[in-house]
Amino acid sequence: MRLDLATGPRRRAISLTPLIDVVFILLLFFMLSSSFMQWRQIDLSTSGDNAAQERALKRIHLISDDGLFEFDGQQYSAQDPATLAGLIAAAPDDLYALSVAPGLTTQAMIRLLDALKQAGATRVSLTETAP
Repeated sequence: MRLDLATGPRRRAISLTPLIDVVFILLLFFMLSSSFMQWRQIDLSTSGDNAAQERALKRIHLISDDGLFEFDGQQYSAQDPATLAGLIAAAPDDLYALSVAPGLTTQAMIRLLDALKQAGATRVSLTETAP
């Protein structure tokens, strides 16, 4: 008795279509969930050095999310770079202590820190209490 192996059940080839579908779904997921924002670093100094204590301390209090802040008893807007640059140009090496009103977003604080840096402030510190 002779067995013919060719007449037995044939094996089907594995289809690559589901694998390609999964790869495209993963590609779409990572493309849609990725963020391509440019991250920037903000340098903040610690209050550990003695040179910072010799400089004058100027307090800035952020009042609202749209950039309104109080400096020397007057209110200014962080969205006006010329006015902010004029305030900082008088003493760019002084220590600017920034406090934030309760309930404001962190993004508003970061925007003001960035505006202070662009205006020429070299030393900025964060404080917990309002002026």
